[in-house]
Amino acid sequence: MSSIRWALVGTSDFALEWIAPALARAKGSSLAAVVSRDRSRAAAAAAQVGAAEAYASIEAIDRDLVDGVVLVTPNSAHGAGAIAALQRGLHVIVEKPMSHTVAECEQMIAAAETSGAMLAVAHCMEWAPPIVAARELLERSVIGRVHRARIGASFLAEPGSLRRDGVAPASGDAARFGALFDMGVHAIDTINRLLGPVAIVRSVRTDTGDADAVAELQLASGAAVELSSRWSADENFLEIVGTNGVLRSREWWGREFAGHLEIEQSGATEQVPLRRANVYDAQLSHLSDAASGRCAPATSARRGAVNVAVIEAVVRSARSGESAPVSAPRGRLG
Repeated sequence: MSSIRWALVGTSDFALEWIAPALARAKGSSLAAVVSRDRSRAAAAAAQVGAAEAYASIEAIDRDLVDGVVLVTPNSAHGAGAIAALQRGLHVIVEKPMSHTVAECEQMIAAAETSGAMLAVAHCMEWAPPIVAARELLERSVIGRVHRARIGASFLAEPGSLRRDGVAPASGDAARFGALFDMGVHAIDTINRLLGPVAIVRSVRTDTGDADAVAELQLASGAAVELSSRWSADENFLEIVGTNGVLRSREWWGREFAGHLEIEQSGATEQVPLRRANVYDAQLSHLSDAASGRCAPATSARRGAVNVAVIEAVVRSARSGESAPVSAPRGRLG
């Protein structure tokens, strides 16, 4: 199959202004349809973004015209939407976070294993220029053995703002940590990707503001990480300290950007050259290749589930006041 024909599920401004154009531009990808519960809204959105088809549900999608779906829906709808698409044999890219719970992530993975279709999570900062460069430097052990790090991914959002809508669970203890499900999951995914898995959440501070969390993590390697995820501040920083140097960024996440990365060694600091990139273009080109069977998805379903497992451990630690281990999700996919 030369090109994967995607249906965009969701008609938010983000879906139509960022994801739809990227689907049209990405290599091996085409935007075939738009799905919305309101058929007239789906038709209007399809006309706006140049998609030929419009549907009122995933179940209504014509399988002769569409190969996969990109779910840009409220977090609470991710699981049901992914499972419905997978049961029809459609490939799925689901926006982050994969789900609100590891249990639902496991159900999604089981559906993908049964269907044989691809299930991937839109952890787009895999393709952020500072992270691509940092990963290459770490793989070459340029700063030696990493023993500590700190990362912040926060977006100022007042209570009741649109950014908070659909992000946090509607109720329960986890609702206190909506920022983790929003920008915090980007930080968790980045740490897991760059430095290896989080093993234990040592402690969580929640005194900085509503829905904020500053968590002390311990990685499987033994390295310590401070993770800051808030709705009371804008934060975009990363620092990784090794035995032979330090990597720092004051802009590691973004959408269409180059960002910033510097390396400090022996008292001297040098800026790492970075090229501007659109993270969605790169993500959708790669995942279209993966759906075509040319590679495995870098942002696999299991990777998405592991990130949600870290959030669950943060919530348990905050609730108990004690450390909480990160439980590995069930399922083989990814």
